Amino acid sequence: MKPSRLVPLLLAVIALTASACGGGSGADASAGGSGGDASTLIKDTFGTGHPVHSGRVDATLDVDLKGWSVLSTPLNLHLNGPFQSNGGAKLPDFALDVDFGGTQPVTLGAVFAQGGGYLTIEGRAFDVGKSTYEAFRKGYENAKKDSGAKQGTTTLSALGVRPIRWLKDPKNVGEEDVAGTPTVHLTSGVDVPKLLTDLSTLLSKAKSVASAGGAATGTAVPTQLSAQQRELISRSVRSAKVDVWTGTKDHTLRKVAVDVRVDVPDQLKDQANGLTTGRVAFTLSLAQLNQPQKIVKPADARPISQLRSVLQQSGLLGGDASATTPSTTATTPSTTDATPADQGGTAATEPQGKYESCLAAAGNDLAKVQGCAQYLNK
Repeated sequence: MKPSRLVPLLLAVIALTASACGGGSGADASAGGSGGDASTLIKDTFGTGHPVHSGRVDATLDVDLKGWSVLSTPLNLHLNGPFQSNGGAKLPDFALDVDFGGTQPVTLGAVFAQGGGYLTIEGRAFDVGKSTYEAFRKGYENAKKDSGAKQGTTTLSALGVRPIRWLKDPKNVGEEDVAGTPTVHLTSGVDVPKLLTDLSTLLSKAKSVASAGGAATGTAVPTQLSAQQRELISRSVRSAKVDVWTGTKDHTLRKVAVDVRVDVPDQLKDQANGLTTGRVAFTLSLAQLNQPQKIVKPADARPISQLRSVLQQSGLLGGDASATTPSTTATTPSTTDATPADQGGTAATEPQGKYESCLAAAGNDLAKVQGCAQYLNK
């Protein structure tokens, strides 16, 4: 995968994960035991009354799509970290890292805590600034409000994702331990068109969150699947399987795994950007469910204006490292290492100054916030 695609992918992952965590409400389920058939357990697990206020999320995504021009090499990423609800529709605190494998391994991440937002690269933190943080926060909260979530509604269903609609013919395959919790393991087939409709809905509902994050680095993130894309994917899926692990006592989701195999029909290959066959595997587990998580701001965070230089030098934005002076990634706050732009020069600061002025003028208008990204591309 091209390094320049890692940043928007990170932002999409962070936005969707933040949208899916820390927002559940309702009373704890008390169904108790693993009795009942698989369909009943599925309905109970993805129904109401299963709050997810805090915990640690651990997820992996493996994508190997042969011949696809958009993804020339297999993609492997691992996301993990804690999250803590702040109640209701408020943006939760979270500290999520995404490890990207491949020929150029890198760890990117995001920390949103204590009223501030930060992007990280290999442990170095960059403050996104008040305007972008507020846009991200409002985008998240608006997405929650727009979903029309009611008391007792699960976070996924509030965002338009209702697994009950697209999980079919579930089977109970026994009890297993997940992160120290006894669970019932269920396996199910998938109604692919309905799954893709929910996925597109989720992307759409999270678009304001993702757009605000994308504005921080001048990148774009996906916000929907078109009808044509959904049809192409549906006709190209050879098999799809979902495994669900639900708490034996509380019937609350602890783990989910999705495995999709792709084989593009000959008549559709011209529309598939070269894609022929492939596999997408995704696993997500929740540990320390509803146990308090302490999430704090990173120390010594640098201004977001320095992030783009670091990304260019590392090749993550496809920039020419030689075009940016090494001092823009200064590892100490010493002013003796500053470039003329850092000391008040106009050549390098003018775009950043316009960017910050644009953010200030945009206020809470998310469309205007994302439009400000044009100044980071100069």
